[in-house]
Amino acid sequence: MDAASPIQRVLVGYGSESGNARALAHRLGAFPALQRHAPQVLPFNDIDVASLGAGDVLLALSSSFGDGEPPANGERFAEALRQAPALPGLRYAVFGLGDTGYPRFCGFSKTLDTLLGERQARPIMHRVDADAGYEHFFDQWAPVLGDVLDGNEAAGRDLRLQVTAYAEDNAFAAPITTRRRLNTRDPAAWHLELDLRGSGIAYRAGDTLHVVAPNDPALLQALARWYGQDEAVDLLRNKELRLLGRTVLRELARLGGSDALKDLLRSSQRPALEAYLHGADLLDVLNDHNSPDRVPLARLAELLSPCLPRAYSIASAAGSAQAALCVREVRYTRSGRERRGTATGWLLDGDGSARVYCRANPGFHLPRDPAAPLLLVGTGTGIAPLMGLLHELDAAGQQREVHMVFGEKHRDHDFLYQQHLEAWRADGRLQGLHTAFSRDGVAKYYVQHALADQADAVADLLQRGAHVYLCGNKQHLGVAVQEALNTILTTNAGESSTWDTLQAAGRLHRELY
Repeated sequence: MDAASPIQRVLVGYGSESGNARALAHRLGAFPALQRHAPQVLPFNDIDVASLGAGDVLLALSSSFGDGEPPANGERFAEALRQAPALPGLRYAVFGLGDTGYPRFCGFSKTLDTLLGERQARPIMHRVDADAGYEHFFDQWAPVLGDVLDGNEAAGRDLRLQVTAYAEDNAFAAPITTRRRLNTRDPAAWHLELDLRGSGIAYRAGDTLHVVAPNDPALLQALARWYGQDEAVDLLRNKELRLLGRTVLRELARLGGSDALKDLLRSSQRPALEAYLHGADLLDVLNDHNSPDRVPLARLAELLSPCLPRAYSIASAAGSAQAALCVREVRYTRSGRERRGTATGWLLDGDGSARVYCRANPGFHLPRDPAAPLLLVGTGTGIAPLMGLLHELDAAGQQREVHMVFGEKHRDHDFLYQQHLEAWRADGRLQGLHTAFSRDGVAKYYVQHALADQADAVADLLQRGAHVYLCGNKQHLGVAVQEALNTILTTNAGESSTWDTLQAAGRLHRELY
């Protein structure tokens, strides 16, 4: 630092939930280049904000809790900063640890940087926004920080260590490297792999990949023909044309004067409305209930929301540069028009790339207890995040007791990832593999029936602290599995152990759609 403001005190403050920021802070406190400044390492809440001033250097290392909130040991510190007067003599540097899967990536460390700047404290280095690769960033940052503290301020001016947090408006263009069909009967199920190299995107098994797909050109042209206006293509190109909310439908009913649509929007008609909208798009609603003169194109463009991203559970392990998805192809004909899914149509027939971003789903991550058994229950493409969990265990060399129950229609045609699962079962990485193919017998046989047939084993797993992961169709899976497990638990473990107690204990993980 310059001679006009000698360093009197170096404080290494940290905010930490899982311990990563705390560990980095202690490493920094022991860093050789800082020893002549005798740094003090403290959790943020132990730092007296009122005592900060000229001659002090605050080195702030912090994670964010949830979506950008302060960790528990930083809450009082953050509030004290908000209430503090100007701190013109204070110098600081911020190293943030975050997860790009959250919308407010590094939210708390960015807030710290803002609060300190607003109080006229002076940054000595650019803020670091790090994700899962924070170790690599720290190894670059700490030596340069040492040079800056030794008086070479210029050393830090060119060091910028900030991971990009992607979202709808700046999604990453990921090449699609693999398309492999998983079944032999329609509707097709596909295994896809997208190359995330160079994006900085970090994810864990259980997280979701959001696909920002363009609208179908054929649908845009059909809307332009309906209006008789070519400009409809550009006006509606980035608008949501498939998932129409009640607000949009109410306004279309009002503009078109459609009593039939108004009737469908009554709360008592919800099932009928859902049946009508299943497989429908904006052009269907316009054809059925409106005319171009009643719904001006400009008004329609104002009314519609931007295109909504489609979310898919990731079927690969943390650290893999190839994010795997398992998707069901949507392709059908209605009212003489061929339709395809907004995202699946692009993923399967597009130009070979997809605009994507990731969002964390901590409720579907592996449990912290390395000894807890797992019971994985999935149907159809709901197997995707379960495969991700299995791949993550495999990649980490983690030994757990894992049982899977998988359901589909036909064993010969719909056994998704059969080779993988049977190989894992054969070598012991998967201790139990139970299947329910509903259409292979005279009577329908679903995953809840397979659970009932394995009642003793399931009860034993749950009594030993197993976590249950459930993924599939909400309408058919959630209640059926809940009832099956309640029956098993009540019969084998007594009234004290039920679905609700599993949920209260954080041992129930659901991803239903």
